[in-house]
Amino acid sequence: MSRGELNISRWLEAHSDRSAGLVTFARSAVLADVSGDGDFRLVLADVKLQPDKRSRLKVYKGTLLTSDQVLPDIPSSLISFHTDNLDVRVPAIGVACGSDLLIYKNNKPFFKFCVPPSPLVPLEAELWKQLEEANCDYVRAIEGLKSIRFDQLTGRSQELLTLQSGQIQEYVGRFAGVTPIKSSPIVCMSTLNRSSQDKSAVACPVLGTESGMIYILDPQIYTILHQANVCNVKATPMIIKTTGMFDVEFRIVVACRENSVCVLRRGWLEGRSVVQLTDNIVDMILIPGDNFIVIATSSKLLHCYTKRGQRVWSAAMVNQVTCLCLVPLKHLSTHLIAVGLKGGSVHLYHGRQVVDYTNSPDTPSALVFGQMGQEEHVMVIITMAGTINFKILKRTADFNLSNQDKLAAPTVQIKPLPLPKRSKLFIEQSMRERQNPIEMHQGFQQDLVRLRLTAARALVQNIGDQSGAGNAQEQVKLSAQVLGLGPKFTLILTLENMSSDKAVYNFSVIFHARPTVYKLSNYVVLVPLIPPGLSYKMETKVSEVLDERADEQGANTWQVIRVFVVRRGQAHPVLAASINMPPTETTTLL
Repeated sequence: MSRGELNISRWLEAHSDRSAGLVTFARSAVLADVSGDGDFRLVLADVKLQPDKRSRLKVYKGTLLTSDQVLPDIPSSLISFHTDNLDVRVPAIGVACGSDLLIYKNNKPFFKFCVPPSPLVPLEAELWKQLEEANCDYVRAIEGLKSIRFDQLTGRSQELLTLQSGQIQEYVGRFAGVTPIKSSPIVCMSTLNRSSQDKSAVACPVLGTESGMIYILDPQIYTILHQANVCNVKATPMIIKTTGMFDVEFRIVVACRENSVCVLRRGWLEGRSVVQLTDNIVDMILIPGDNFIVIATSSKLLHCYTKRGQRVWSAAMVNQVTCLCLVPLKHLSTHLIAVGLKGGSVHLYHGRQVVDYTNSPDTPSALVFGQMGQEEHVMVIITMAGTINFKILKRTADFNLSNQDKLAAPTVQIKPLPLPKRSKLFIEQSMRERQNPIEMHQGFQQDLVRLRLTAARALVQNIGDQSGAGNAQEQVKLSAQVLGLGPKFTLILTLENMSSDKAVYNFSVIFHARPTVYKLSNYVVLVPLIPPGLSYKMETKVSEVLDERADEQGANTWQVIRVFVVRRGQAHPVLAASINMPPTETTTLL
């Protein structure tokens, strides 16, 4: 696409509020019909990290703030899902705060689900029993807690290790008689449809915890339907995406902090790692239909993988990627990828090709696309400076996808293959295969076994005849040529330097032969320096010993000259080859 086509604005600037002061991260904002009147609203979590401020749950109707509620803890994720099949479909809003999932309905608190605590380390539980005793040795107990990995301790023990010696007794007395509990905070969430793919179908919340557990909840009674480990190794989830239905077949894709992507399927109690990256994962989305996994990394790259972990394509970005968003366009039957870049630019990709771009007041921290109010295609951009920006996609925007598909599709895929017509011979052969399937199959297996035998014999012969031996590590290759009919031969060796930038030196060639069979003019040849890409030839005269006693001892079995290429100062040879010498022609002796 030309630059002029990209400059055509396909977006209407609806509203921009630089004084909103929002701190919202990716996966902390959704568009939902929270009132059930068909007027979709923006629901987001305004995160406040300062100790004197509280995080808040805010609801925007259009550009107006209609609801503002205080949250008990710092939120990590936010989801919207339907809980029933009533006529008035009012979705619930789920907010993850610590180890609790707070459910809101009609902008009011509805239910709170607590993640089951993780099991304690037996040593930690025993040490806390000792700390509650009257004559306890606090120093010894503290040393015992330090022997346990810090991430395996409960929050109470972690705080205890940070206190001064004078504060330990007071802190322990505060929790007298209370058993420590190791809570596991919720770090990411998603939703999974229960039994239908409809837009307003009942969906199950999917939770990912700090301890590496995945929980699927019942959307009506909020009990655990299924739980599994993210992976068989240590993996902490950070992004969860789902596809399928819980009652039929589903797939949960989890991006972990360890730069790996794991997949969970129905009935699995443990996930499997399908992608392992070397760079940090910034964001991840799942493209419906093809189930392609699109991952943005900290190295300014956008990768696309299949559900089996095979890379499809990679694209380089001009700046650091801050967030991703899926842009579904049903009227065009396609899905675009919105990529938020550092500096305030949002690029839209169709596959690996850029089809459009738009600007934001600042670097985007969260992107949301969907229906808002009565408009079906609205993009909400929340920046790191706290600005909230609304953009409406024009109804006439088509992104030139039809032209792009024509350019991207090869001619071979458009035109049908020129298949030949069925001949009489082809029909007769097909009938013979149907009438004699067993004989045809047995004949095929016999030919296959012969082919394998021929390949095995060729491999053995190639291994035995090492006239073209090479060493990939040293990047040298040795080839041999024998001239003459006997009993005198000329052996020509060629040592080739296959490296393109490194010279070969300090090499020697050593010949070894049975003295009762062959005599050589040179048994050791010093090889000079060989420049990159060149070769060095050396000649050696070989005379066959014509002795009747040697023939009686089986001299024919010793008609081999071994060649060793060694480096000065090393005991092991760099190359070793066996040269089979031809037998002497008897006509030359007459």
